[in-house]
Amino acid sequence: MFSEVCARVGIVIIHGMQGLGDNVYQRAFVKNLPRPVYLETPWPELYADLEGVQFLRPVTKLRTQAKNIARQTQRWVATSGPNRRISYGGDGIVAGMQKCFGVGPGTFDLPPMPSPRQGRYAVVRPATIRREWLAESRNPRPEYIAEAASILMDRGYRVISVADLEPGVEWALDPLPPADERLHGGELTVTELLGLVQHATVVIGGVGWILPAAIAGRVPAWIIFGGWGFFNAPERLIDCRMEVSHIGIALPDRFCRCRFNRHSCDKRISDHAGKFSRWLAGRGHAAVAA
Repeated sequence: MFSEVCARVGIVIIHGMQGLGDNVYQRAFVKNLPRPVYLETPWPELYADLEGVQFLRPVTKLRTQAKNIARQTQRWVATSGPNRRISYGGDGIVAGMQKCFGVGPGTFDLPPMPSPRQGRYAVVRPATIRREWLAESRNPRPEYIAEAASILMDRGYRVISVADLEPGVEWALDPLPPADERLHGGELTVTELLGLVQHATVVIGGVGWILPAAIAGRVPAWIIFGGWGFFNAPERLIDCRMEVSHIGIALPDRFCRCRFNRHSCDKRISDHAGKFSRWLAGRGHAAVAA
């Protein structure tokens, strides 16, 4: 196995996946690899508390990843040795990563990160489209996110909406969720973003990085699914070794399990407002002082 080879030669080079959510998943596997580990990642902040992990500078054309790489100072090293490229394909994220890493995952968690906001608040992630990586089928109907955000505001939550939008490059779908504060210009660093999520009372949004971040941060989250279910079904994204009792799932009535990122999936969810309200009440957050 790859991990056994690495243990013998004393070095591990991992060409990791580059998405933010992928790196939240990857962290659990990196924790179980023999040291030292050399990891290619745009998000070294996610591993900063792990001893024996050093970082190789990746090459990427994706905007948010490139922005975070450019923020780093004195992070990057260079080395050579046995290496492995991480992917997951159609196996599901955790199962696919385990095949590549050759070890099982450790605890799914995040390094402690402070929040840029104080008090009790909810984080909402609007549905967006990125021209550089189209995933239209995966998005939920944006009115469901707006509906959930509106319910939160009606019940006294301070709602903070987060995104990194840029005209012609990444844009949010209408209707935008109502919010007390919109941070839609990429104002937050990844540390601030994940710190905001870790300290939230509840998180709302579609499939994407907020699902693994909420699982790892142990934050109650209402995840609204869209389509493209072959890759984005709950069983592909959530593993039995994860603690997910705090995660609520809103699945379309006729969940489309297609393989296509651009497909007219049926994303309708009957009584979404009622389902969300009941989940929220069950979490003990039916009424929160502003």
